[in-house]
Amino acid sequence: MDISVRKARIEDANDLSELFIEFIGTDSNIAKMQNQLEIISTQPNYYVAVACKDEKVIGTAMGIVCPDIVGECQPYLLVENVVVSSTYQGKGIGKILMATLEDFANKMHCSYIILASGGNREQAHRFYESVGYMGTKTGFIKRMESARL
Repeated sequence: MDISVRKARIEDANDLSELFIEFIGTDSNIAKMQNQLEIISTQPNYYVAVACKDEKVIGTAMGIVCPDIVGECQPYLLVENVVVSSTYQGKGIGKILMATLEDFANKMHCSYIILASGGNREQAHRFYESVGYMGTKTGFIKRMESARL
């Protein structure tokens, strides 16, 4: 299968929205997504990777380099929005996306990578473990009231 991985572009917003609908069942605001992609494209600490087949986005993962203030103060990478179209799951697309973000983390001298995944996403957890991530029970998330506006 001929798959390419590159940084997301503004014109990928519709394809990305389709992926997120499949993933969480909610529409994205395309105009806001395009604005965010434009902003992110100017930020060296962000990498939104997209996997494409024939220029159609079939998977994505976002990495954000976060500064740290502990020890040697090396940054770490936060991974979010890892999604592969169900049509292409199990074909190595997720591994390619995660490897792309790991390359980015190495380039940015990150000391570790963290990600959060819903507690009921057992298939995703097996995938993350298969590419070297260790699951823990120490993650927490709090949804902010302002995010619902």
